[in-house]
Amino acid sequence: MNILFVIAASLFAAPLFFLVSKFKKSAAYVAYAAFQIFIFVYVFFWGGNGASYEVVGITGRLNFNFSMTPVNWFFASIVMLIISMTAVFMLPLKKSPTKVFLLSLVTSGVIGAVFSADFLTLMIFWEISTWASLILIIQDKEKSTREAIKYAAIAAVGSYSMLFAIFYMDSRLGTVEFSSVALKIESQPIGVQLTIFIALAVMVLAKMGTFPLHTWLRGSHSSAPDEFSPILSGGLTKLGGFLLFTMTIVFPSFKVFGKLPLFNGIPIVNYGFALLGGISIVVGTVMAIRMEDAKELIAFSTVSNSGYIVLALAIGGTYATAGGMMHILNHAMASAAMFMAIAAVAYRTKTTKMHEMGGLIMKMPVTFAVYLVAIISVAGIPPTSGFVSKWLIYQQLVQDGLPFLAFAAFFGSIGSFMYVFKPLAGIFLGQLKPEHEKVREAPLIMLAPMAFLTFLTVFWGVFPSNAIRSINRITESVGGGTVDVTFSRIVALTGEWDSVLVTTAFAIGFVISLLIFMRAKKARQVDLLDNYTGGDFLYTAELYHFSYRMYRPFDRLFEKWPSMENWLSSTSEKIKELGALFKAVFFNRNPQVYIALTVIVLLGAFWWLR
Repeated sequence: MNILFVIAASLFAAPLFFLVSKFKKSAAYVAYAAFQIFIFVYVFFWGGNGASYEVVGITGRLNFNFSMTPVNWFFASIVMLIISMTAVFMLPLKKSPTKVFLLSLVTSGVIGAVFSADFLTLMIFWEISTWASLILIIQDKEKSTREAIKYAAIAAVGSYSMLFAIFYMDSRLGTVEFSSVALKIESQPIGVQLTIFIALAVMVLAKMGTFPLHTWLRGSHSSAPDEFSPILSGGLTKLGGFLLFTMTIVFPSFKVFGKLPLFNGIPIVNYGFALLGGISIVVGTVMAIRMEDAKELIAFSTVSNSGYIVLALAIGGTYATAGGMMHILNHAMASAAMFMAIAAVAYRTKTTKMHEMGGLIMKMPVTFAVYLVAIISVAGIPPTSGFVSKWLIYQQLVQDGLPFLAFAAFFGSIGSFMYVFKPLAGIFLGQLKPEHEKVREAPLIMLAPMAFLTFLTVFWGVFPSNAIRSINRITESVGGGTVDVTFSRIVALTGEWDSVLVTTAFAIGFVISLLIFMRAKKARQVDLLDNYTGGDFLYTAELYHFSYRMYRPFDRLFEKWPSMENWLSSTSEKIKELGALFKAVFFNRNPQVYIALTVIVLLGAFWWLR
């Protein structure tokens, strides 16, 4: 496979789509969708045939290094699957030349990042996608601008941390290539090793939306265009998974920190990193349960599921690594499908507030079915790929004897039942709002991609062998263990999992339940406001909706918890005040000053890398 062809084609396609859109917007979006499908097919079918390494020389030591290994192929296939399906999904939506240009830039940055073979190349292309995403989030609303600033601030924290790691690796190791760093890092003092690891870990936490750098996800998703949220959650956050896999497995952190104190056989540094993943699971779950906006709820679901990935890859081990990689695949598909379903609902109803909807199951049955399967996968229920990934992670937690992390993982699974049911009940069940009487199903072109993604979650849940074998090939390439898997059976420490057998049992149970439901006496439909209030004063319209504050007793448990969002907001205000002082002292309104400073910084960076 020609890596440079894929990257160059993506970069040149962005201005081309922009020019086409100036003449005919629909043609540009069709071309964008067709191009993304082509890239996905090209990468998926021809990218896994063998390893390759390609270099683009810039000047001196500054080069772009790209590689095609099983790791690159795995992540490239996932992100391009999500981007190509989203490109098809957005065809009926409102179009603009700027949006298609920015979407193309995001795609270019993602492709360059997942094929990168060194940290500098990874960062440059990552920043292309990040800043294009930032501009997409900014709209003609004050809230969007505020949330975009929060996104930019946390992204900058991660970027500067990684930039520091790059300069530090170059000065200490003389290289920033993944393979070379892995060879030289073991001989370095522990202080150097920890510095590099922590700097890269900050980047991972910021980009994946993991605690404590998770606060950008909620606002960014609520403010971003509905059609961009699947890419943001299912694609861009998985770049953090790529860096996480590199720094924990390829780095390799277990060998590097093996001489430090161990916790149940795990280096204390890795356990601390996994602990942040466990906390992220709990925080994301609790916050998702409390949300009243569907997009914000799914955003916190991303925080929780990112925690599973961090936890799994940080503790390592055969089953945890396989489970973490499987969860990257599963969450990319399931979260993208959920966001597409909510975007389809918003396309017809013009809202994502759950208390403003209800009873849409008869109006949008296919969208309901897609969302139902997607949330089953996110919750980790058979027969979906979500259960496979979580089951593998649980195997490692049991083997290593990690009680807190196991509690966090189980808490997230149980809590996910609560928060994924909330949109299901609030949007699709209950009574139909009078203003939604004429709502129709989403167009077929929107239904096809999200139905395809949910089909894949079920397919890899019933037949996980293909996905697991691909993951085995990845772990083998970096010297890791493999999971014993057959056609539908996974062999682990506590027994075997036969997905076909379990799926058959679930199918029989579903048919029996459906027959009972069809023959049971139906509930009497009452007027919309004829409901039991539980002694509460109904002083606002949303209080009449049964899904509003659905888990109020649970919510009361966490009312007095210190809010991470509030703490960061107060901190950001202090930083803004400091920034205003800095600007008043050192800068004027002359644009030449800013240009000169930018040039000086860039020249300094190039001189350092010369």
